[in-house]
Amino acid sequence: MNTKYGLIGYSKILKEEDSSNTFKGLSRKQYGSLVSEEGEESALERLSQDILHNLELTVSILDFCRLNHIDHYRLNTSIFGIVANPSFDIEFSDLPNQAELNDAIREVGRTSITKSVSISLQPDKFCKLIDTDQSLVESSVKELNFYSWFLDKIGAQENISSPISLHLNCQPPTEDHDAYCDFADRFYENFLTLDKNTQKRLVLKNAENGAWSAFNLFKYLHVYCYEEHDFGFPLAYNNLFDELNPSDIKGAAVEQQVNVGAFHETWHGVVPVFTWSEGVEPGSRKHAAELSEPIPDFGYQIKWEVDVTDKDIAIIKLMGPDAPSRISAEELAMMARKKYSKVENNYNALYEAARRTNIVSQGGDIKFTGGQD
Repeated sequence: MNTKYGLIGYSKILKEEDSSNTFKGLSRKQYGSLVSEEGEESALERLSQDILHNLELTVSILDFCRLNHIDHYRLNTSIFGIVANPSFDIEFSDLPNQAELNDAIREVGRTSITKSVSISLQPDKFCKLIDTDQSLVESSVKELNFYSWFLDKIGAQENISSPISLHLNCQPPTEDHDAYCDFADRFYENFLTLDKNTQKRLVLKNAENGAWSAFNLFKYLHVYCYEEHDFGFPLAYNNLFDELNPSDIKGAAVEQQVNVGAFHETWHGVVPVFTWSEGVEPGSRKHAAELSEPIPDFGYQIKWEVDVTDKDIAIIKLMGPDAPSRISAEELAMMARKKYSKVENNYNALYEAARRTNIVSQGGDIKFTGGQD
C-alpha cells in the first residue's frame, strides 16, 4: 500500500472519549492577568503544568495513531503555548519542573520512534521568512528555530524526515519573472539566518491563492534557487490548494500527477509528507468533514496528512475494518527508490518546463513544442 495516512493536530476520538484530552494554554492576556494577581512564579508554574499536560497528551495521540494504523502525526503547535512565541520574553529554561519537562519531551521522541509514527510541524500563517516588516521575519526565524530545537530534543533526525512545513505567506510585489526571482533570492537569504538544523528540516508548501501555485513554487523556489544558489527547496504538496490555485504553463494546465511526482522527487529519497483535503463543495476552501473517496495511489510512497474536520474518525473510515499491516520506514524508503524511474520522468519534465516557454500538456505528460533554455 503506497498511501499512508497522517493525523493533524489532535484526536477527535480521544477528545470525545474524555474532554481533558485537549491541549491547554494561556493567552497573552491570561498570562498577564495571572502575573498581576498571583505573581510571576505562579504564572510560570501554570505554564509548566500546561506544557506537561500537552506533552503527555501528545504521547497518548502517538499511541492512539499506532493502535489505529495511522503512520504519521502533525504535532499540535500549541504544545508550548506562548513559550514558543518569540514576542514573549519567556525562555523554556525559565520554567519550573525542568526535569519533568525534559523527561516528557524525551517520551514523545521515544514513543514516536518505538511506535513508528513519524512527526511533522507546521507554523501558522503569521510565520514568515519574507515580509516588508523585518521584525516579523526575525520573530519567525526564532519561532522556527524553537520548533527545530524541540525536534532535536525528541531525537528526530536532522533532515526532512521530520519536516517543518511552511507556506510562504507573502506575495511578490508584481507578477513578473524578475520580481519572482528577486523574491526567491530574498527568501533564500533569510533562510540562511535559520539554525542549521532548522534549514535541514524546512519544506515549502503550495498556496491556495496568489503567486505560489504548485508550478510557480517549483519553478522559483526549487529550480531557480537550485540553479542560482545550488540549493532547491524541498516542496510539500497540498491537493486542495492545487485545485483552488491551479498551475498553468502558457495556457496548459499542469496535471495533478505531474505536480505530485515532481514534488515527490524534491525530497531526494525521503518519503514525503503531503496534505490531502477536500472542500465542502467544489471551489470551497472550507474543509469537509471527511473525504468522499480514498486518496489516489500515485505510484510512490507518500504520507498524506488528512486535513478534514472529522480528523481521525475520517481516517479510520478511509482505511476500513481490514487495514493492511504496516511496514517499516526503511522498507518505505526502499520501495520509494524503486519508483524513481517514474518519478524522475515527471520531475525532469516539470524542471525543464520551468526553464522553457512553449509547452503543452498531453494526458499527464509534458511535451515541448519549442522554446529556449
